[in-house]
Amino acid sequence: MASASGTRDLDKLLLRPGHLVGPNFVPGPELRDDLGETWCCPGSKTWTSSTIDMDRIEVTNINRQFLFRSLEDVDKPKAMVAAKHIMERVSGVDIVPHFCRIEEEELEFYSNFGIIVLVLDSNEARNFINAVAYSFLEYHSDGNPREETMKPTVDGGTEGFKGRARVILPGITPCFECIIWLFPPQVKFPL
Repeated sequence: MASASGTRDLDKLLLRPGHLVGPNFVPGPELRDDLGETWCCPGSKTWTSSTIDMDRIEVTNINRQFLFRSLEDVDKPKAMVAAKHIMERVSGVDIVPHFCRIEEEELEFYSNFGIIVLVLDSNEARNFINAVAYSFLEYHSDGNPREETMKPTVDGGTEGFKGRARVILPGITPCFECIIWLFPPQVKFPL
């Protein structure tokens, strides 16, 4: 996994109890180690991830998105540049970029992930990923979701100067479609 200094924030989440965790949460170093085993390639201990984006970098992205830093990035695929910059900044991370729409990836592609992190600007894309995450969900005979089939989804983003984040646990928390009515109308902010 990452170096000791690189796990400091992760340790704050995984090594102590909190009032916002579920009843099955047991803090401790074993959880952190299990995360490393789940998300890392055996032996290499590198975090593997993918980034998918169909857009190219525009000049307006340079001053408001930290992964795109120079005019040399303009017109390049966002997924490729983001992956490159993250791998330069964080040792032990391997990111596979995909320059396409998220809908173009097969369902099997998404089955390889233990968690899905969204930073989308489209509710249609969020609905698609919501359906993908729920397509893997299976239930026990008592009607409770099988935890090993859950694809937790972290949805975050900004609109103007406002930021938001939510965690969706399929079968436990409301799905994206269940809460879409809470969103304000989408507005594009030319900054």
